[in-house]
Amino acid sequence: MPEGQPARVEERYWEIDAIRGLSLLAMIVFHTIFILGVFNIINGSVWIWICSYIPLGTSVFVIISGAALILRHGRMSGKPRGQYYIAIVKRGIEVIFIGIAVALLGSLLIKIFIDDGNYMYFNFLQMMGVSMILCIPFLSLGKWNFIPAIFFILLGGFLETISGPAWLMIFGVIPSDFFPRDFFPIFPWLGVMLLGISIGSILYPQGYRRYHIRPAGKIGTILAQIGKYPLQVYVVHIPLVGLTIIHILIIAGLLGFSLGPL
Repeated sequence: MPEGQPARVEERYWEIDAIRGLSLLAMIVFHTIFILGVFNIINGSVWIWICSYIPLGTSVFVIISGAALILRHGRMSGKPRGQYYIAIVKRGIEVIFIGIAVALLGSLLIKIFIDDGNYMYFNFLQMMGVSMILCIPFLSLGKWNFIPAIFFILLGGFLETISGPAWLMIFGVIPSDFFPRDFFPIFPWLGVMLLGISIGSILYPQGYRRYHIRPAGKIGTILAQIGKYPLQVYVVHIPLVGLTIIHILIIAGLLGFSLGPL
């Protein structure tokens, strides 16, 4: 796109969707490892080092989500942005309620299969929905969002060292006797999304690329297709993986094979 020419509001950049798709695949791998551990198919102590690196995909996903927020915001320069802000709030509320449903279902399954008292609390989807809404006042800061981003990330690192009452968990303070699963507090993750807004403002000023990139190849196209539907992929993949593993266990049992621990 020529320098200074604003992008069309409906235009999608394949690299953004492709990176989001790649990070979704990383999260799918992470959740597959977790579910395999729940059913004692793998040895958690052996695979824990893998799990420590895979959440990088989660960070990339949140950063890309922040970049996507600022992309349309930049394209609306000089136009009323009220409707866009309302759309963000509606989308955020939708994601929050889906996250609550996932947390309730996930906690029920944890109760049935693990029953260790550590359930889901303020999961990834709830964090994403709240963070999207909280980012609205920061959108106008553009690239300068790296300042509050760094502050919130450091604040999150500090808060996780503090024990406190359960009502502060949403901010990152965890009671000493509770270790939630799929837990993503506001701090530092709001800072990660603001970092994405800052990066997006630099790479896509006014909503168009400031760099040249080749058209998507076959792999890039596949990843971009996955990244176009992040919420659907995230919600569907966990029960799909779980049901697949359950069917494998049933078939293995019928055939007399013993699975795990690997």
